[in-house]
Amino acid sequence: MNKKSTPERASAPSVADVAREAGVAPSTVSRALTKPGRIAEPTRLKVEAAARKLGYMVNQAARNLRIGQTRTIMVVLPDELYIGASQTVLEVLRSAAEAMTARGYSLVIANVSREAQTDEHILSLAFGGTVSGVLLMATPVPSTAERNLMQAGLPVVSLHFDMSGQNIPSVISNDSEAIGQAVEALAGLGHTRFLHIRGRAGNYHDIERLRGVREGLTRSGISPETLQTMQGDFNFSGGVASGQLYLALALQDRPTAVVCANDDTAVGFIKTVLDGGLDVPGDVSVIGFDGASVGAFMTPSLSTVQQSTAELGRQAVELLIGMATGDVTTPPDRIEVPCQLVLRQSVRAITPEDRGHRS
Repeated sequence: MNKKSTPERASAPSVADVAREAGVAPSTVSRALTKPGRIAEPTRLKVEAAARKLGYMVNQAARNLRIGQTRTIMVVLPDELYIGASQTVLEVLRSAAEAMTARGYSLVIANVSREAQTDEHILSLAFGGTVSGVLLMATPVPSTAERNLMQAGLPVVSLHFDMSGQNIPSVISNDSEAIGQAVEALAGLGHTRFLHIRGRAGNYHDIERLRGVREGLTRSGISPETLQTMQGDFNFSGGVASGQLYLALALQDRPTAVVCANDDTAVGFIKTVLDGGLDVPGDVSVIGFDGASVGAFMTPSLSTVQQSTAELGRQAVELLIGMATGDVTTPPDRIEVPCQLVLRQSVRAITPEDRGHRS
């Protein structure tokens, strides 16, 4: 009796199949799918289209075993993740994760807080040979009494904090320049009396943004000595406390322009002075920093300095992977990603009548 023949299962497409479909060499397919930055854009797109058509998938796990290379990036988060309107760290983290996935890398988050035992765990991962590099997100170098991250021999990139002085390549926003441009814009609207509500004392962004405000005043022909400052904490509470202090000032002592260290501070300040009977921007113009999405939906809508979170994450990942693969042998000390000034309803021009009213 004849056995019923069983149809053979179609074999999975190979690199050679994709190469034939795309009309390129197999080696070009391998480079296009594993190191896309080293292939001309038209060729890469043609190879990717052929791979999609044939249903070809890179067996990344097998490739890692073959070349003895891990493709995992460890991310070290700040001391604590802030839950507020300004979600810059989380937005950049999402962008970085997308960039890693596009390059065939995985992301492992090493911590959700920073205690002694947490740093030991971070260092165990770094020294354990399971990660290709480390992305520090607005956080100092993990260390214990016995060792620190830089001794692990891994490529390290700092995101948000400029740590180039510690020989760590850094990808940052142009904080001081950008907030200085915001000050210049307000000065261009006729404001001459400024208040800067600062962030958490000693924080990198607090220092940089205060410096930028002062430099912006100088460029505008306004003496930085006239600047009033109040210490905030990057939280709503800092804005609320500063708003209460502002309301307690005599009318003639109140600055007409308030530049906040971040959007959450601005939100807290605006809510407090509105509750106190003032008008924004009728009595005081307010601008924040970060570009929190809620700002566009406030009344009045919040003027802000918008950080490019997508570009920050992408550039940091590209730099780190380049260092891990050896494609980047001399990394730049620092990459500055420009911010964008967004003026909305919370600011207005000062008129001669306004000046007379406050004299």
